[in-house]
Amino acid sequence: MSPKIYISYTITPNKELVISSYHDKFQSTMNGFTLIKKDGLKPGDLKKIEGELPEQYDNSDVKKKLIELLTTIKNSGDFDRVTYRGDLNLCTHKKEDLAPFLFDQTLNNFFPGKEVQLILESGNAEYVEGAIKFADKIGLTGVILQTKSGNKEALSKTYPPSVSNNSKAEASVPIPESRALTQPTVNIEDVHTLSDALGNIGIFNTSSADTGTTPTNEVSKPGFTTKTNE
Repeated sequence: MSPKIYISYTITPNKELVISSYHDKFQSTMNGFTLIKKDGLKPGDLKKIEGELPEQYDNSDVKKKLIELLTTIKNSGDFDRVTYRGDLNLCTHKKEDLAPFLFDQTLNNFFPGKEVQLILESGNAEYVEGAIKFADKIGLTGVILQTKSGNKEALSKTYPPSVSNNSKAEASVPIPESRALTQPTVNIEDVHTLSDALGNIGIFNTSSADTGTTPTNEVSKPGFTTKTNE
């Protein structure tokens, strides 16, 4: 029998699109409800959709089917952000393998301009450890990797949020003023005059000349955390 992708989804009152995607129908429903119960919703508020894969398939076929299902979901209503929870090895032939389209920004790109949070999991702690090593290597963001609820070897790692697609802005390069380019010399009376002069020709002073400047606080890096069973 060909495997299927089972998805339970809904849009919460807070305009959050919740997607629970698994190769097991029960887990799709159960984990979908886990995501929406905080908003006062019930299992009956979840919509269901599924897609069957061909008998002979590879990861590209799984990706194609998932995108097909997500296209239907995407057009179902208005939402501001997306939470996707599912198997980290969605319909892979080998359970220890990772579904590559869940680790390469495919879902982020599919929902342009939306904040996308991924929660990828497995019932096998070794598979989660493998996913964490891979995520660390490629610098993955916007994802939580964890063992499934009830696993005795609870393991979870949370990565920094990814930059929202609609908040990306290209850094502007200052255009030098023509009079500054043609001026052979600049009279420097104090450090502020120097700073202004450098600004006129598109160069910024990176040294701290002001004794009142304080260093930027370093943000602590996320690490391994012990996951509390639900």
